[in-house]
Amino acid sequence: MVEWFDQRDVDTIARYDPAMRSQNSPFARYFREQGSANRRVEFLPPEDGLLYSLNEWTAEGVFEDRFIIRNSIGVQFVQTGKVRQSLDGRKRYTHSGARVCVTTYPGEVRQVRRYAVDSQVRYLGAWISPDLLVDKFGLISDTLTMGLRDFFAGRGGDPLCFSFPLPPRLWMALDDAFSTKHAGKLRHAYLSSKTHELICELVAILTQRDAAVNNNHQSLTLKNRTAIDTAALIYMQELDAPPSIDDLAARVGLNRNKLSDGFKQIFRCSPHTYSKRVRMDWARRLLIEGVMEPQEIARAVGYSTQSAFSRAFSGHFGFSPSSAVTQLAEREPVPIFKDH
Repeated sequence: MVEWFDQRDVDTIARYDPAMRSQNSPFARYFREQGSANRRVEFLPPEDGLLYSLNEWTAEGVFEDRFIIRNSIGVQFVQTGKVRQSLDGRKRYTHSGARVCVTTYPGEVRQVRRYAVDSQVRYLGAWISPDLLVDKFGLISDTLTMGLRDFFAGRGGDPLCFSFPLPPRLWMALDDAFSTKHAGKLRHAYLSSKTHELICELVAILTQRDAAVNNNHQSLTLKNRTAIDTAALIYMQELDAPPSIDDLAARVGLNRNKLSDGFKQIFRCSPHTYSKRVRMDWARRLLIEGVMEPQEIARAVGYSTQSAFSRAFSGHFGFSPSSAVTQLAEREPVPIFKDH
């Protein structure tokens, strides 16, 4: 039998049993009944106004969850999954793929989420109080669209739900959160920092969502911005064989000029420079960790010979790969770019 979980109870349980290890936890019991041998659901001990969780499983059969949520904004930073969501038994939304899903819960709202059978589900979710977004994260509610503005003004109304494509930088932050091996208090501190990073990006996106971004008197539409973000993600995923600019433009549905202009507007560089930057940062990370030989690293970032890789690396950083470990230890922290 599917039961309703109350947000207040979830908050209480998360404070003493964040990983739901207690056999008596209603969540542990519920997921056991759903066949949860390979299911990962980890609540992070909350701060006032914020509760977040890591979620990773395969929906082996019909699976749904039901929550009673009050006066909050819910957000799911989703890498994979397909879910059908209903609010107060009326409005229905379907979200699929790598997206950021945002829902407002004015007053008390009953939410049902049903996951597609055999779908891979991986996301970081959070319930956030509106006051926390304003007071701690600096959200300026007057800049929001009318539905969100009414919610932050406390004018009630119906729940609101929308989603947009997951930007590449948030994909990378999620990778870091799901792959960390930290434990105990260090794990909580690390995952908290990653969740705060995601929320900061969300606030920036919500604030700028409807603003026109100008470059040479031309606006970058939401469609084109999404295409540029997708192109950046392709560069991050295909480090060993980055596509040509023409191929990349065709894959994301833009012509070459719009792709190049979009990269300059968003990333302040050309697509080629962005690709090289991502690959060199990843190579630098591999060198520091010492997990691969230099010739293997060269192939992993798209160079057929170690000499060509060494020239590119030296030209990018100003020192050779062989001296990278000692020199980089004295430099700034290394950005993490992961293979997929």
